[in-house]
Amino acid sequence: MAPPAKKPSKPIFKTSSPFAETKWPSVSHEDEEMVTELLCNLLIPLGEHRKRHIQPSKGKKRKRDTKPAADDNHQPSPPAIGSHILVGLNSVTRHLEALAARTAPPNLAIPESKASSTKDRTSAEAATKKQPEPTLRPLSTVILTHPRPSLSPSHAHIPTLLHLATFQPNPGPHPPPPTRLVALPTSTDARLASALHIPRVGALGIYDGAPGAKALEEYVRQHVGVTECLWIEEAMKPEWRGLNVKQE
Repeated sequence: MAPPAKKPSKPIFKTSSPFAETKWPSVSHEDEEMVTELLCNLLIPLGEHRKRHIQPSKGKKRKRDTKPAADDNHQPSPPAIGSHILVGLNSVTRHLEALAARTAPPNLAIPESKASSTKDRTSAEAATKKQPEPTLRPLSTVILTHPRPSLSPSHAHIPTLLHLATFQPNPGPHPPPPTRLVALPTSTDARLASALHIPRVGALGIYDGAPGAKALEEYVRQHVGVTECLWIEEAMKPEWRGLNVKQE
């Protein structure tokens, strides 16, 4: 008796976005080693200062001493690079969000409720005018200790945020160089954390024109490409792109 014929499997349909995916430049192994070496040379003085003059927390609650310590007056100031870098994924994300908000389209006007008085509006506007907007410094380089940000839920938003932070609808004749994204292997996190004398790094942001970082900036701009986020430009065009259906 012949075996029963196999029934053909039912096709599976999947939908995906019709827009192009975000792409970041790949970095060769030689460039990874060079960038890591330049980074460690830049961060080691800051880590040495932290190791010698900053007492690590023991995780216990202690009473605060109101009297200043005698050694505080003789404590040397930290290296200048300390005020020109952002350490940690949260710090880098917040700064990129603030930069991206400057290029976002203006929000639609929301009608006020009848209960709001003119006096409250006037006082709120006066308080807003008195507070100057903080100056946001552009970043020259963003370092991630994850080779593929799209596969990490913690890092997947960084390439798109970085593109939005440097997005210029009407660039001038001499636009500033875009921020470079360097995705390093996960093993690099231990080296950077050791250089900074902290438990973990996760992400680093280096301000444009940071002291002592010129060699790193020039090397990254010569050997690392620009992050591409084409779907933002595609989404801004008033056109229907259809539905992307895949059959498996």
